[in-house]
Amino acid sequence: MSMTNLAIPPAVARLCEAELLTRLPQLKAAIGGAEFSSAREHAHALKGMAANFGLADLAQALAGLEAAARDGSWPLDGRMAALERALGPALAALSTRH
Repeated sequence: MSMTNLAIPPAVARLCEAELLTRLPQLKAAIGGAEFSSAREHAHALKGMAANFGLADLAQALAGLEAAARDGSWPLDGRMAALERALGPALAALSTRH
């Protein structure tokens, strides 16, 4: 996983992890309901957070989802698969920062 080694306080890493675990189900629900605007907003917010934490692969997967939601490029099976592949390593990276 491509990740920048940033000096992030453990409490902040936990907040990022919690935000990911809260927003990802909301993103998935928006995608499942073809709610383009909501899916784009969730993907955008998570993308920025992932980028700020040096989680490059996750940020890239979320950027793809954001663009697809903006363009109405459905279904998003491939984009969701990329997100799922990036998620595990991103969460593991955050947990090592606790």
